[in-house]
Amino acid sequence: MAIAMPQTTFPGARIGLGALMAAYAALLFVLIGAVPGGSDNSGYFNEARLFSRGRLHAPMRTLAGIPASEIPFLYVPLGFKPAADRSARLVPTYPPGLPLMLVAAASVAGWDHAGDALLLLHSIAGIALVFALGRSCGLPGGWSLAGAAILAASPLYLYTSLQALSDVPATVWATAAVVAALRSRERGGWALVSGLCISAAFLIRPNNVLIAVPVLAALGASPRRWAWLAAGSLPGIVAWLVINRLAYGAALESGYGAIGNEFHASLVPGTLLFYLRWLPLLLSPIVLIAPWIAALGRSAPRVSAVLFSWALAYAAFFSAYRWTHEQWWFLRFLLPAAPALIVAGLVVAHSWLGAAAKRGPGAPRRVLPLVLLAAAIGVEFGQTRPLREAWYIGHGERKYGRVSAWLNAHIPADSAIALSQNSGAMYYFTQFTLLRYEEMSPRVSDRVAGILRSEGRPLYAVLFPFEVEQLKKLPGRWTRVVSVDDVSVWRSDLEQASR
Repeated sequence: MAIAMPQTTFPGARIGLGALMAAYAALLFVLIGAVPGGSDNSGYFNEARLFSRGRLHAPMRTLAGIPASEIPFLYVPLGFKPAADRSARLVPTYPPGLPLMLVAAASVAGWDHAGDALLLLHSIAGIALVFALGRSCGLPGGWSLAGAAILAASPLYLYTSLQALSDVPATVWATAAVVAALRSRERGGWALVSGLCISAAFLIRPNNVLIAVPVLAALGASPRRWAWLAAGSLPGIVAWLVINRLAYGAALESGYGAIGNEFHASLVPGTLLFYLRWLPLLLSPIVLIAPWIAALGRSAPRVSAVLFSWALAYAAFFSAYRWTHEQWWFLRFLLPAAPALIVAGLVVAHSWLGAAAKRGPGAPRRVLPLVLLAAAIGVEFGQTRPLREAWYIGHGERKYGRVSAWLNAHIPADSAIALSQNSGAMYYFTQFTLLRYEEMSPRVSDRVAGILRSEGRPLYAVLFPFEVEQLKKLPGRWTRVVSVDDVSVWRSDLEQASR
């Protein structure tokens, strides 16, 4: 593989990469909050804790007078679903890859720091892998460093690096699979490494099966390399099937249920416009020229096929997904394709500049790449202020633990708590009976109030600002007890519910 372009190298590219990684690690150390928080974040931790105990099911915390079989979702925190056998048990909804990694990280760093350590290491590895991808695709060191810097400057990458989500780990293992596959042409054993990376990527997020498209393009028509790839991929697939069988009752069943209902062809045009609006802001304008990688099919057929098929596979798959276009941060589903988009754009730009170099003076030719890099990163940095969630999401996730700590210290241990957004984290941090307010119709509310009154147990509510209006349908007269950050804790006078 070779791209016939002048090797305008950047002196000390590896030193620059090390400095970039160190600086980014320092930034993450200050801002990260990869802890049990919202639905996804707490779901991964709850599942990890089950794995650490050798279990796949967790007990529901029920009220004696309302069995789980009658209103099962009344007792189901975010990140769980009722067990398939209709027993009073919960089963996690998320794939097992990230929880298994959290278990390993907790064995070294402890549960309080497992998420932070795991996400920080993956985030730094992602930056290094974009550099490696650029070099494997024929880019000089300086241009490959530019790709790493563009990824690091992305608000989307920062946002997903600061909390316990699977997007960055999924990106890292998918990218590693492609880089290893590209290197397998020089040494066949890399195909086995690529397969092992696919195993990890698939366990983290099963839709990462899409990475097989560019991996196969990178391997080429070699039965030997394909055999190595299959040998490495098989453990992850088998583990996924076995865990599904034990957790959900069928090998091909997942915690997401009928995921096909979430995809609609009618969403594609709107999602494509959403891509066009947001991807240049979140991954720099370099992605706008990434599709031109297909035009390099003659000069660099393997690189062109790998990068183009990689980006296309993910962009096409998620174009029909109902959530992709809801908010800018939902483009995190496309993050495993971000390295392909960035490197493809850089390969195209480098090719164009290489052609222009034959007709222009040397000094501007050397300065122009730096100008383009500064402009690309400048666009990304320009979004960090309006997209302030990218900076503060980590600190925001830590409030869930603070709320739980306050409750553990100040309310009776037999309390019941009506809630929703806090339910996953509260299940992780506390032992209270948790009631999802979405399931508390007037009839159910009256039954809950009667049971708690007869047992002498208090009822509390834990609500974010957008949830406070739910108090209107919950039993009793409510009094605000305290606010922890912007989360309010309320107590019900259940005697009022009987009048």
